[in-house]
Amino acid sequence: MGVTLSSVDKQTRQDLILGVISEREVGTQQELIEALKDVGVEVAQATVSRDLAELGVLKVGSRYLALPHEPGSAGIEVLPSFVLGVTPAQNIVVIHTRDGTAGAVSNVLDRVRGLRLVGTIAGQDTVMGVAPDSGAAEEVANLIADVCRARTRPAGSIE
Repeated sequence: MGVTLSSVDKQTRQDLILGVISEREVGTQQELIEALKDVGVEVAQATVSRDLAELGVLKVGSRYLALPHEPGSAGIEVLPSFVLGVTPAQNIVVIHTRDGTAGAVSNVLDRVRGLRLVGTIAGQDTVMGVAPDSGAAEEVANLIADVCRARTRPAGSIE
């Protein structure tokens, strides 16, 4: 495997965690620990748990999603209040929102790491999200629906 980087600093470790979550579907802390080990970083479960909590990573359905915290910006927690419906159509995800909230929803979706969207376009009450393929569009629609059904929880907890 090469050199073990178990002594990486916190920022580097958290950047690696965000990278792993963005690049592949990870659903448990143990899977994340294994993914970090694959890149040469050995870390304890308690450390991963703390990092996930600090990074604001959410467990949505069976996978982690990360929304980097930006002061003054809406977070993923606004979706249940703003989203009225989600429909995948080929490689597009159509998201109907409350009047005037499409821009905020679009902004949130554009910032979620690990969400398989190429980008979004917002109108007044509709967001169009473009996914790389129909499978990704279906996955994104299901993840948004899970968030809106409050099937999310902070990821930094013992599993």
